[in-house]
Amino acid sequence: MRCNWQAKHRIIFNDRSIVKTEIGVFMAFVVKHQQATPVASVKDGTYRAVVSAIRQFSNTYGLRVGFEFTVKGGQFDGATVMRSTAPQLTKQSKLAQVIEGVLGRELNPKEISAGFDLEDLIDRECNILVLQSKSKAGAVYSNVERVFNN
Repeated sequence: MRCNWQAKHRIIFNDRSIVKTEIGVFMAFVVKHQQATPVASVKDGTYRAVVSAIRQFSNTYGLRVGFEFTVKGGQFDGATVMRSTAPQLTKQSKLAQVIEGVLGRELNPKEISAGFDLEDLIDRECNILVLQSKSKAGAVYSNVERVFNN
């Protein structure tokens, strides 16, 4: 049995065009296939880098702190990669791991309880371990898995 088309509308969903079609009492959403855009800029490996920026943003995981690292030297000199964490600072948090990795030492209890000024990390050198990750859409990107200092 075929239903008559009653209406056709174009709507925007997450900056993508979707055609919304009402068919009888049912509503169909027709979406188009999009190619996964590879965004990997740095291959797997350990690199010397500098903390070049720190940003706060929100995504599907909630409020995040994003650390931007710029690779120093080698084939990927000047390339930037990012690591994000939740903004909660506790001894076991990923945020503490990143801060301690850049500093090359553990945070003391006073720094954890009173807070730590992330601006103090800008322009500091450290080592980063970069591994390729794949998004749900299939895009491959460079991900900072670990931050450490010798």
